[in-house]
Amino acid sequence: MKELDVISGKSLLELDIEPPRYIVSRILPTGLHLLAGSPKIGKSWLALWLCDRVSKGLPVWEFPCEKSGTFYLSLEDTIDRLHFRLAKITDEGSEQILFATASSGLAENFCTQLENFIKSNPDTALIFIDTLQRLRGSGTSSYGAEYEEIGKIKALADKYKIAIVLVHHLRKSPAGDPLNKISGSVGIAGAVDGIFILEKERRAENRAVLYVTGRDIEDIQINLEFDSESSVWNFVGYGDDYNNSTPITERMTTALAALMSGRNSWKGTSQELVTALAEIDGELDIKSNVVTKLLKEITTLLAAEHGLTIEFERTNSARYIVITANRDSDNRIKLPTGEETEESL
Repeated sequence: MKELDVISGKSLLELDIEPPRYIVSRILPTGLHLLAGSPKIGKSWLALWLCDRVSKGLPVWEFPCEKSGTFYLSLEDTIDRLHFRLAKITDEGSEQILFATASSGLAENFCTQLENFIKSNPDTALIFIDTLQRLRGSGTSSYGAEYEEIGKIKALADKYKIAIVLVHHLRKSPAGDPLNKISGSVGIAGAVDGIFILEKERRAENRAVLYVTGRDIEDIQINLEFDSESSVWNFVGYGDDYNNSTPITERMTTALAALMSGRNSWKGTSQELVTALAEIDGELDIKSNVVTKLLKEITTLLAAEHGLTIEFERTNSARYIVITANRDSDNRIKLPTGEETEESL
């Protein structure tokens, strides 16, 4: 019998583990996710808009995102309908958003199809599958069967370090916890890394709440309003129970931007960076042993908003953090969008 493969706490903390990559800062890391809502509530409009925004590197509400290839597998639509919908939400189509309206089922060779697509389009970071039920067909809905089915798609998300979002339905029966309204067994919710639930108090109104939760996501309630002219869900605020205080990663981002003002680069150890940031923000309490983890979490944010790149160097004597400002010939910081900051030296 094979023995258990164990590791000590000391060795575990010494591992150089990459933290989750966030396709959309703070709310959408890599992994498998579920976007659930009642039928005809606007899930597909939201999925299409998210694919378009990420493909262009545009912010999703108040959250910066990483410009990446996206794929929208719309199994309940035709190409004609997709044309109409995309034309409603944007005047400019992106080369980095791809569409398909048919695939094999999960019981057939869908996972092979999807993996072949990912291999052929390596810049793809976000995939929406609309809807999960069309993919599953009329198979069994037991916990074990659903967990195993969803697990096959999750394995691809984990293998290629991308975000895959399954669009799904809610049950009509009332439930206090929105997660308990997800159609099917709890095997679906248990198999995914993150859950987004779009819910209206009354179907006729144009306002809804997007409940966001997950393994690597802080719990957030995002209040949205649907604009019937553009067919876009617009941000109108956060839920009452959301602590909207500035998270440590945002304070760290602000301090790093200040540190790099007037610099082309900075290099030092974790402790030296902690000391430098503390001189800028005296209330920024960061331990040197978590600096690398936090920096990796905000890599996308630093590049998108401040034109800063982070690299890590290791020598026999120490580990170093290298921060570089992406500047043009006039010494102005350039952003991935092509814009420039107002800083000029």
